[in-house]
Amino acid sequence: MNQSKTINIITNLLEIENMSQAELARRLKMDPSVLNRVMKGKRKLTADELEKLADIFDVTTDYLLGRKVDLGDTPVAAHMLDGLTDEQKKEINDYIEFKKAQYKRDHQ
Repeated sequence: MNQSKTINIITNLLEIENMSQAELARRLKMDPSVLNRVMKGKRKLTADELEKLADIFDVTTDYLLGRKVDLGDTPVAAHMLDGLTDEQKKEINDYIEFKKAQYKRDHQ
């Protein structure tokens, strides 16, 4: 697991959701000091914790790990992505995840 990438993704999701680390720790049923160590890269997340994070933020664990691009599954989307690099596709996917989380937050 690329821990720094996952920490950056979690940090961005916290900002999108306007959620504090203390609130996230509470929802994870984790001591805030443990989450603080995770966010500083001093402790790795367990598989169970990663799954809980995915549920809390309504994203996939692959997204949290920074390794899945979900675009290109339909012919229209695949055609729209022709000529883009994998990094460009990932940026587009990250933006879509950002907008989905923003929409979810704004419409609760």
